[in-house]
Amino acid sequence: MVKVKICGLKRVEDAEMLNELRPDFAGFIFAPSKRQISLEQALQIREALIDAIPAVGVFVNEPIENIVAIVESRAIQVVQLHGDEDNTYIEELGKRITLPIIKAVAVKDTADVKKEYAADILLYDTYQSGVAGGTGKTFNWDLLKEATHPFFLAGGLHAGNLESAIQKVKPYAVDISSGVETDGVKDFEKIRAVMKIIGGQ
Repeated sequence: MVKVKICGLKRVEDAEMLNELRPDFAGFIFAPSKRQISLEQALQIREALIDAIPAVGVFVNEPIENIVAIVESRAIQVVQLHGDEDNTYIEELGKRITLPIIKAVAVKDTADVKKEYAADILLYDTYQSGVAGGTGKTFNWDLLKEATHPFFLAGGLHAGNLESAIQKVKPYAVDISSGVETDGVKDFEKIRAVMKIIGGQ
């Protein structure tokens, strides 16, 4: 079954929703974003979240020392790099932490899909100039025919297009944020609709 990451948690109430609906991952955004949270907030949300749901910390071109400090706080169980981090950076980070590392790739063309990274798994997202993810827009999923490894699919996913996305690209996991929000707040019914679709696969 395809796994689900609900990204951009900002409140303890968001964790309580996820505890009931049971996605596979929760996402905490530490990079500048309308969903950015502090380490203190992340620790509060992590404490409210059941242990069975790992928290993924999302970073954009963050100094490695800062990521290590957040990892050591135990606020997160997975690291996601969503900036211009190259293999040298990823390998150095990998020496400093033992957590899995996801590398996000903004997809413009086939070359982006074919590029190899030293991460544990890739996440393919929509390319938008000057924006490091979180666009809320889909991209040309046909490009993912060139993918040779399991991956997360992100970018503009919601209950209305999730089934076709899964059938078309067969991702390891889907990553959803704005698609399960109403007026910028996580919506229980929208998350439930996504989980129902996944359960029916």
